[in-house]
Amino acid sequence: MNPSVNQQFSLPRFARLFSRHTAEHLRGYLLTAAVGLGGMLLVMGFVTYLNHRALEPGLQNVFFILFLLGGGTVFASTIFAPFGERRRATVALLLPASHLEKFLVAWLYSLPLFLLVFVPLFYLADAAVAYAGAAPGQAPELVNLLADRKAAGGAFWFLAMLHAAWLAGAIYFEKTHFVKTGFAVFVLLVVVSVVNFQVLKAWTGAHLQPMPPFTSIFVLEGTKDYVVGLPEGHGAWLGLVPVALAGLLWLAAYCRLTEKQI
Repeated sequence: MNPSVNQQFSLPRFARLFSRHTAEHLRGYLLTAAVGLGGMLLVMGFVTYLNHRALEPGLQNVFFILFLLGGGTVFASTIFAPFGERRRATVALLLPASHLEKFLVAWLYSLPLFLLVFVPLFYLADAAVAYAGAAPGQAPELVNLLADRKAAGGAFWFLAMLHAAWLAGAIYFEKTHFVKTGFAVFVLLVVVSVVNFQVLKAWTGAHLQPMPPFTSIFVLEGTKDYVVGLPEGHGAWLGLVPVALAGLLWLAAYCRLTEKQI
């Protein structure tokens, strides 16, 4: 076997690292999952109590997206915490595994495994609240995430982009990763939105309404407004933007991890 390949990634070595990470953090992850379940029960239960009836599927879907994005970003911002403290970073960096293997363990736990745990927990909390809070004569109905696959896919793609941003922030910042990453993302969005608007305004020479980047252009002419967008059937290409951005941020997080030294 090629030694250079072996040095970057070895399946047995990766399996041992994954097992070690699981043994060290399983208790904390289970506690985090229990707290998350309790939080979802509390929030949805309180709203159900105020409505005096079970939540409608549409509102359940809103809670699903909010909990998914909130929980995913918070968890991603903590996954590289051992590399932020000097004492813990020394132990993490001295582990006999490559940077790629360490990054893959963090990525697997903070995105695919997070989803595998989050979705059943949400449905557990949702079913408990829906059936316990149903009004007399009301047949509680749970949200069907597969009913609108386009909306569900959009939520998961958005999660991937946020996950990549907070994962990069977790390795770039040494403390208060979540807050600092959130502030950086907010500032970046404001700057990109302003630059995008000014460039489009100068390019078209028309009076435009402010709009988020990578969306249609709203042109104002007197009392009328027009929407200028991609031709029909080409809008799906915009879905590649968050995918590409997430990939670049994951790469940036990995490159930053390789720069970490004792």
